[in-house]
Amino acid sequence: MSSPEDWYRSLPKITRGYATTALLTTVAVQLQFISPALLWLTPPMVADFSAVTQKIELWRLVTNFCFFGPFGLAFVFGLFFLLRFGKELEMKRFEGRLADFLWALMIMGLVQIGVVYVLGFSMPFLAGGMLSSITYLWSREFADQVLSIYGLFNVQGFYFPWVMLAIRVLMGQSVVDDLIGIFAAHVYYFLEDVQGVRLAAPQLLRDFMDTPSAAAPQQRNRNMFGGHDWGRGGQRLGG
Repeated sequence: MSSPEDWYRSLPKITRGYATTALLTTVAVQLQFISPALLWLTPPMVADFSAVTQKIELWRLVTNFCFFGPFGLAFVFGLFFLLRFGKELEMKRFEGRLADFLWALMIMGLVQIGVVYVLGFSMPFLAGGMLSSITYLWSREFADQVLSIYGLFNVQGFYFPWVMLAIRVLMGQSVVDDLIGIFAAHVYYFLEDVQGVRLAAPQLLRDFMDTPSAAAPQQRNRNMFGGHDWGRGGQRLGG
């Protein structure tokens, strides 16, 4: 790209919108324009959903996925993961289907919120869980792609979410939000790819977001269990 503006405009719309919202949210919190208390799903240390269920502050169902934390290394990695894996996922699996990609994010987000509510977890923000959902779904679509982990070793895309999970454990960090995100993505993957349930966006959303000239999604190589067909069209390990 000839300039940062060109690179930014080259990003697919949903990924670009999500990343922009996350960045602006973090800037607004850092500059104290808004308080994190207006964004979180449940208060820290208390699994209290009264703000959503009683006060009808429905925006929290969305804003809790948009705050990646204060500026720092974790924020940078979160934004990088979103741009890297969200972009490739939107451009391949959901090619020409903006509404379906947004719908998939909504489904995975609702599953995460449901898990937090049922199990009574106190999790103010689920942005990390959504990143894990995107990464997990990417790992199923790009199962044979080889990634370098911090330049130390290579790992196949299929195992990438679990390797990152193990690294977080070794660093002494909590992986609850990651596990919830992976579970939500697996529910979506299992229904669509394994069971063949078409989780299409509502027609109204498709009419609003998808253009008639949008390219039809490419047929993906799948085996009888809905997984990646390792025998055709794959990238050779290390290739």
